[in-house]
Amino acid sequence: MDKKIIILVIIVIFIIGIGVYGYSVYSANSQKGTVIIYAASSLAGQMNATAAQFEKEHPNVKVQIKYGGSSDLINQITSLNQSVDIMASADYGLIDSSLKPNYTSFNLKNGRNQMVIAYTDKSKNSSQINSTNWYQIFSQSNVTFGLADPNSAPAGYRGIMMIQLANTYYNNSTIFTNLIAQNSAITSTQNGTKTIINSPTNLNPISKIVVRPAVGDLMPVLQSGAVDYVIVYKSDADQQKSSGVKYITLPNELSLNNTTYEPTYNNISINQFNGTNKTKNVKLTPIVYGITILNNAPDKQLATEFLQLLLSPQGVQITQNNFIIPISPAEATVNSTNIPSELQQYVVMP
Repeated sequence: MDKKIIILVIIVIFIIGIGVYGYSVYSANSQKGTVIIYAASSLAGQMNATAAQFEKEHPNVKVQIKYGGSSDLINQITSLNQSVDIMASADYGLIDSSLKPNYTSFNLKNGRNQMVIAYTDKSKNSSQINSTNWYQIFSQSNVTFGLADPNSAPAGYRGIMMIQLANTYYNNSTIFTNLIAQNSAITSTQNGTKTIINSPTNLNPISKIVVRPAVGDLMPVLQSGAVDYVIVYKSDADQQKSSGVKYITLPNELSLNNTTYEPTYNNISINQFNGTNKTKNVKLTPIVYGITILNNAPDKQLATEFLQLLLSPQGVQITQNNFIIPISPAEATVNSTNIPSELQQYVVMP
């Protein structure tokens, strides 16, 4: 081929490339609107950083994020008909069970976490606590500990069910009774190999237990010294290490981050709002986050572009920087359909 023709082809390709890039930049700059996201409070660091990057790339777009317990946020979508673009849940199973198929058609598992016990130097007996004796420290009369509300936040019901699981792991049938049943209205019953925990609307905790609506509400309580220990996600504790928060990791069987133990986890479930017309049974599962775009999203295009960023290599790095373990590519759950074509390169089907 003539050199002049080769050079001309290269120039044309370059100009087309510049044009495509210029159009994409123009398109992003010209977009206007708001992305409305409901997200688990444990995702605040990741979501805030992703939103900041998204707004930088879309200068005329605002991202509004409401944080809280995943169960509570999903209930607002289903019961109060809130207009939401994206739901990011700390328990992917809640999207499958409560939002599919009427409110969304797909669910993407995109991150993992684990339970830890956080404390500070002000926490009573903190120099003694470790992964083998934590429940003994908790049971001491002068020690207090905090949990998220099991009726509104996955971190809450996971913390409660982890304590029940500890009965088996430590071969000590009194742990749940001593820590939970004797200090609140939460009870458990055994049915063969299955354990069902009953969490009434009024948890009625005594002074030993501090309950807050979402896991993100527990760190201020811990740091103020109002409580000695809190059961939280590792990402929450990691983000506060520079502020003096420390934590102990739990054995693999109790940390809830290992799918190997899922059959054992599934033997424990919790009845949220037990005894009311809102009663819902939730099984214990490994800590896996799920995210979706709602069917009635006010701006599906912007929502799709936000998920593109979140699931892209750049978004995965943001996720890692905020101490969430990314699942990349994201994993669609069973019966997920109508996943936007723009996201499919970042997703594997079951």
